[in-house]
Amino acid sequence: MRHLSNSVLITVLSLTILVVVGCTAPVFTPSNVAATPPGWENTGSVNASFLTTGRNFASSSSSSSPEFVVGYIATGSNLDSLSWTFAGGTPASSTLIQQEVRYSGFGSFDVGLKVFNLEDSDTRYFEDYVRLFYMDDWTFSSDSWTASPTSLASAFQPKTDLDGNTIPSWIIIPETVVNEVSCSKSFTDFPSNQLILEFDYKLEKIPVLYAATTYAVSSTTTLISSGTTQTNTFTINTLNTPIEYVDRDVDPAPTEFVSPSTYPGKRRLVLEYNGFPIWVTSSMTDGVFKRIKLALPSLSDFELSFIRTENLLDSSGVIEYPYQAEIRNLTIKLQEEE
Repeated sequence: MRHLSNSVLITVLSLTILVVVGCTAPVFTPSNVAATPPGWENTGSVNASFLTTGRNFASSSSSSSPEFVVGYIATGSNLDSLSWTFAGGTPASSTLIQQEVRYSGFGSFDVGLKVFNLEDSDTRYFEDYVRLFYMDDWTFSSDSWTASPTSLASAFQPKTDLDGNTIPSWIIIPETVVNEVSCSKSFTDFPSNQLILEFDYKLEKIPVLYAATTYAVSSTTTLISSGTTQTNTFTINTLNTPIEYVDRDVDPAPTEFVSPSTYPGKRRLVLEYNGFPIWVTSSMTDGVFKRIKLALPSLSDFELSFIRTENLLDSSGVIEYPYQAEIRNLTIKLQEEE
């Protein structure tokens, strides 16, 4: 029988992006990535295989150092002894078959296992095996996103499904918001370099708006000849003041405003980093989301702000180029995790 004495096999696993389904802060959600990759079978008499409770975790905490726990268990059936290595974890090493390890802070962490019996030994070492990244939950509070002006906080609305349930990590700014609105969030104690910010956005043109209208019956009387008059009755329709946008089928019937076929170029959605614009867009996205990926400056404490600029009005005071803005799936990861 062939023996592999003190052999070492190093395997690097690729990152699988996690879709987070929770919205409490902080949120930790392990992925369903298999902990045992193909090709682990050892031709010797002992195998350093193991299982884990999770590998990829997302946190919505934007301050301090979020913590999470991963459980490990060696699955070899003929072990006499073993030695774990948990880089960046607590404990940093262990000789137990089953071990829980606590990690703190965003980033990736290596894991190693070496097992022994009287005939053989086997080693597995995985770089960047466990990862923790930031995924925003788009909540608004004093310690999360804050709107400016605060009187327009309702301009930022969570996305809901057909049953009215909130969809996590997804925010909408409706087409009927006229004034410029912004939201800001502070981030502290992040790694100071190699941070990558990603998010999806969509600017969707709204083809028609309906404005609430008031109808009043009036008349005029005209003298046609001596002793003879003619009365003309007509209806005056007036847009409500201030302008109120309503559904098409309301009663009384609203006034319809058809949007122009083309929109002029202007700043419509801006992302600022510590007050500096790092991304700007103006074009509609034709009903689809676009993914943005930005390398952030080398600061561990910073503030992000999204700004939806002011809408232009036509001569009637109605929004001339209406569009809905949406932002979702905002993440911050280390560049090495890509």
